[in-house]
Amino acid sequence: MIIIAVLSIERIWEDVDFFEIEVIAQSEIISASVRSYTTVASINELALRLATFPQKIDDRYIWENGDKGDDSTPYVSLEFWCEDKLGHIVIEVYMELDDGASYNKHNCCFFVKTEAGLLNSFGKSLVLLNEQGIGQKITL
Repeated sequence: MIIIAVLSIERIWEDVDFFEIEVIAQSEIISASVRSYTTVASINELALRLATFPQKIDDRYIWENGDKGDDSTPYVSLEFWCEDKLGHIVIEVYMELDDGASYNKHNCCFFVKTEAGLLNSFGKSLVLLNEQGIGQKITL
């Protein structure tokens, strides 16, 4: 059985001070997506951290976009850590689902696994979201 794990971020709308992204995450048992607003600074921070992650075996990094709860656009977070000393990385994906119900009740949390080199390449490519405009999609 081939296990496909995917994480992608696409710029789908923009304004002067912020833009909308669609985050899609898929593991062997679940696929979920969310649209949320973000900023150039937030994407730059994520790109910078992932381009060199991990520095040490016990490194952890969490990227949060938005605020949890019903008072804002859907929240998404990605938490990264090393699974082992061989360069395997675990990404815990948390998304509030924008399906008409309360974000507090409709959300999901699951793991996507990858390798350090692939994650570093993904991180280096993320800056293109800030430079290339609507339709730019970066996939792990």
